[in-house]
Amino acid sequence: MNGSLAFVNNWTYFTDRPEDHFGQLTRTGPYAGTLQAFTTGVRLRTRYSHLVPSGRTTRFWASDSNRVIETAKYFAAGFFDLNWESDGLAALEVIPETAEREADTLTPGDTCTNYVEDLEFGHDYGVNTLIEFHEVYIPAISERLAVHNPNINFTNYDVFSMQEMCGFETLLHGSSSWCDVFTQDDWLHFEYARDLVHYYRGGPGNRFGPVMGWLWLNATTELLLSPPEAGQLYFSFVHDGDIGPMLAALDIFQDDFYDPKLPKGNIATDRKWRASQIMPMGGRIILERLSCPSTASEEGIENENLTKQFIRINVNDGIIALPGCNSGPGHSCPLAEFSERVRLRGIEAGDFGTVCGLADGHAKRISFLHQ
Repeated sequence: MNGSLAFVNNWTYFTDRPEDHFGQLTRTGPYAGTLQAFTTGVRLRTRYSHLVPSGRTTRFWASDSNRVIETAKYFAAGFFDLNWESDGLAALEVIPETAEREADTLTPGDTCTNYVEDLEFGHDYGVNTLIEFHEVYIPAISERLAVHNPNINFTNYDVFSMQEMCGFETLLHGSSSWCDVFTQDDWLHFEYARDLVHYYRGGPGNRFGPVMGWLWLNATTELLLSPPEAGQLYFSFVHDGDIGPMLAALDIFQDDFYDPKLPKGNIATDRKWRASQIMPMGGRIILERLSCPSTASEEGIENENLTKQFIRINVNDGIIALPGCNSGPGHSCPLAEFSERVRLRGIEAGDFGTVCGLADGHAKRISFLHQ
């Protein structure tokens, strides 16, 4: 290899056991997944310690994937205690990622039959869009690399894999020579390529996204409407591909000025939907229920002990105003309005069983999300 790829001649692949290490939680480097999960637990304990119940076990949930389960456990060690399990402070419930779960799942992308089987506009829609966008920017990179390496045919897949290598090696070692192969413009195109994957795979650009995401959103809204005695902390751990549908159901980060969806042939520079910001590795979305005192004059009655309740959306430590419903403190949405919005969104998205083509008698809702 020559030119910007000359480092490859002395480069060592970062794992000698890919069959064991691929798709698992990273344990080394400044961005290790284990460290991020534990640190997130500590930070959220600092923020929400007043909500932790005394003398009561808190249930939390993870989909049945090793890296998801490990993330949940490292988080619990940071949030509750290193001995969270043996001391009975918390209990992890693993939810299978199987089609038999139907609507009673954390991973509707595995249970929505039509989404799985629709090869054009279902699960593969995101990857198909990515391949289409490759043709927009990668051929120019291949030509540039071939100047110093004329005997090598750099395919679109090769070049995109090199770009991905930059991120994965940086996670493990803190830096990567692969990052220097590409220009700033190359990286802006790569960023948009990843945005398109998530947008069309299960986000706002996929017709199945809202109905899949509404399952968790509706179950969570029911919890938010419950009294504090029912429990005030609920943690669910899933894949990034399951966050996209929830955001689609919530209807935030929607770029309404594009008709009808994000363009596939050029970068939409002023877009809201940026996967690196809304669903990075270790990303999180928090729905906070705020209880604010209300005065007699506000309520028009003589009881000054009433409270008004609001829902505030926190995405990776950034408060996001819900479009059309952000009149409360801190850009929050009044709970009653939020609940009605979710109900109407469910009607717009459609019935999960009908849209997904499930058989009669299928599980219709999430049943396990409770303390």
